Amino acid sequence: MSNDYKSDVEGLKNKLNCTHIGSNIICMLEIDSTNNLAKEYAKKNAQEGLVIVANSQTKGRGRMGKFWHSPPKTGIYLSILLKPNLKHDQLSFITLLAGVSAILTINEFSHHRANLKWPNDILINDKKICGLLCEMIQKQENSLDVVIGIGLNVNQTIEQLPEDLKKTATSLKITNGSPVNRLTVIQSFLTNLDREYHSFLNKGGNSVIKKWCLNTNLFGKVISIKHGTNIIQGTAIRLDELGRLVLLMDNGHEEAFNSGEIILNKH
Repeated sequence: MSNDYKSDVEGLKNKLNCTHIGSNIICMLEIDSTNNLAKEYAKKNAQEGLVIVANSQTKGRGRMGKFWHSPPKTGIYLSILLKPNLKHDQLSFITLLAGVSAILTINEFSHHRANLKWPNDILINDKKICGLLCEMIQKQENSLDVVIGIGLNVNQTIEQLPEDLKKTATSLKITNGSPVNRLTVIQSFLTNLDREYHSFLNKGGNSVIKKWCLNTNLFGKVISIKHGTNIIQGTAIRLDELGRLVLLMDNGHEEAFNSGEIILNKH
């Protein structure tokens, strides 16, 4: 089955009708991290649109060094190499458009609507189904490559989730009550990402922010953000023009955050 998965995934290259994504698709049966391998290819000047897919990961990573549980035959673990001609302060848009692409795919296959949690998680019924990790590779003085990593829980059952994730994580199979073909999900995601990336390159970040905001239920909620060693509380009200999360503080002032970990306050 694993070898069939490898050949089927790599065969997607001939089925994708994409402008930027899928110049090469490499599927590994097991790897430490798809992001790590994509970065190695980037250092060797691989072509934009390279996709690395793994059937399982031994050291899958999320943001802030967190581990991403990546068992075989159940989830989607992949990374894409992009080479946008952007400044550092524009790269947050890549995370946002990756989130938009992923949620469009998840909502295509899920019986329950998903929501984006800033900056890079996707939840169904307040449980995490997908995480994104975007990493920059500095090539030359003014040249940046970006690797987008995605982990998506597809066919995991409750029993297959680690004990510490059973209350906080979910999968398409758990949500729907039936398995989903991983290959069709990968094809959908790569197609959506190609379209959203192309749109961003042509129209700029404002359109990405609008689409992202249409797919979140965060605004209007009182939240706490762990920002460095500080925990700051306020009401989430919008994303600003740079994709930063804006909180309305108790004193009436607004504060924008370009990174941090959100803690939803329960009342």
